[in-house]
Amino acid sequence: MKVMKFRHIIPALMLAAGALSLGSCEDMMDLGSDDYVFGEDNRLDSANDSLYSSVGILSQLQKVGERYVLLGELRGDLVTVTENADMSLREVSEFTAGSDNVYADRRDYYSIINNCNYALERMDTTIVEHQNRVMVPEYAAIRCIRAWTYFQMGLTYGSVKYVDKPILSLEESEMEYPVIGLDDLVDRLIDDISRYAAEKTPDNGLGSVYFQPRLLLADMFLYRNRYAEAARLYYEYINESHQTMSSYYSNCWETAQASEIKTREFLGFTTYYITGIRYNTDLRADRPNLINLTYSDTPSLVAARWWVDEMAAVTHFHINNQGAPTIQGYLEGDTRGRFVFANGLTQESVSVGYAGESAETLITKYRNQITDINDQLTNPSNPLASGCMINSLPLMRLSHVYLRYAEALNRMGKPTMAFAVLKYGLKPDVMADPEKIDPAELEDNLAWTNFSSTDYSGSYGTACHGRGLGIDLQQSTYVIPEFDTPEQTMEWVEDEIMYELAAETQFEGNRFFDLVRVNAHRGGTEYFADRVSRRFENRDAARTRLLDRANWWIK
Repeated sequence: MKVMKFRHIIPALMLAAGALSLGSCEDMMDLGSDDYVFGEDNRLDSANDSLYSSVGILSQLQKVGERYVLLGELRGDLVTVTENADMSLREVSEFTAGSDNVYADRRDYYSIINNCNYALERMDTTIVEHQNRVMVPEYAAIRCIRAWTYFQMGLTYGSVKYVDKPILSLEESEMEYPVIGLDDLVDRLIDDISRYAAEKTPDNGLGSVYFQPRLLLADMFLYRNRYAEAARLYYEYINESHQTMSSYYSNCWETAQASEIKTREFLGFTTYYITGIRYNTDLRADRPNLINLTYSDTPSLVAARWWVDEMAAVTHFHINNQGAPTIQGYLEGDTRGRFVFANGLTQESVSVGYAGESAETLITKYRNQITDINDQLTNPSNPLASGCMINSLPLMRLSHVYLRYAEALNRMGKPTMAFAVLKYGLKPDVMADPEKIDPAELEDNLAWTNFSSTDYSGSYGTACHGRGLGIDLQQSTYVIPEFDTPEQTMEWVEDEIMYELAAETQFEGNRFFDLVRVNAHRGGTEYFADRVSRRFENRDAARTRLLDRANWWIK
């Protein structure tokens, strides 16, 4: 077993300030310093201490935000690299990245983990103020940050060296630590955060920078095929937060000629925001380079051609602002992708479009959600992205929650209820309509399938965001076909959910996890290999390589 080494553990001034800037760990994390400051006597025994601790740790997440997107999309099926991409990006995309690839470096992840371990060991959760255990919310939040970081490492490298105590000495840095694979890691993380599932995020004004414990745990349950537990947690979040998929960001045409469309749905990348990595607005601060990588005359990353073509081929169901169909017949195209008006004009969407002289279909999602700062960030090499910066990267949005809830329902034998999440929205009249949801799926009367409250009356299906508000009236093509077996029905609905996850959350960093998770539902490796290989020119060779799960990871 390899030895994990830690260097430059705790700068004394930062420790005294509570910022907890711990150093790195690993067999690949030697920072070249033999100076150590030991922190055994530093306790976190006030609410302010816990706040400083979590803020310091949250700031470290900024270092892995861009990697979350790149590693999650380049190993999926929606993004491909161009000849402009550097070797590290190309190797990740081709599943050939080795130890010399820049994304093989684990230092930033282990630094976050070591900070979390330090804070968790020293936080006094017994302190009570005004009958509240004031340290518990921050404690739970830091535990979730650690779990999320480990989860990302498992999804990136396939295995991790698991450490749950801070490394504060040379002797500790040279100890051997257990190496565990992704599946065993997820089981351990489930055990680690389960008792905090109902804990609220800290009430310190930072809001959506924290992970929702229920949702993080639900994702892990879903990955491990524990569908009922996942569905219950997704529902509890939805129900307690009164979150619905509204029609506000849904597509509808302003004219009967389909020549003008509401543009508010193009803001979808920043809507329904639950958790994300926030970046400093200081122009000198580091932030993701995703705009330059994707929205340029010489892009490094572009939308995969098969995906652009698939979005263009689906049927769009029209309805006007008053809720009535306005066009005879249907137009093709999902407006969450690049689409064409009836008059032939091309429209960029929140996700893809053309730019400059590029013949590629560019990813516009990052450019469309930026903060404009005039000429302060002018980039002569990429005028398309000049004057723009990314202030945040969403990690979880409401679309994720509803669609993964549908994924769990479907796997539990409730395909019509799952499909209703996409087509109709879960609300009282839909739940009571046997033509929309099979009553047999509701006979178990589970508390976490109850959408009878009028609080849900304004909920709509996710598909209407890109395929029209009229989709819930359509009864010919967007319906569950008649199949011979329940398994065939379930897999058809699951494929539709995966399409919706792609259309709703494409290019946001979670596609690799989506594919690996559904592959776990189906067993083997064929599902993953079949879908990812379709973006390669030599599809057969790529499929053969991806049938070996060991090739999915960064070495």
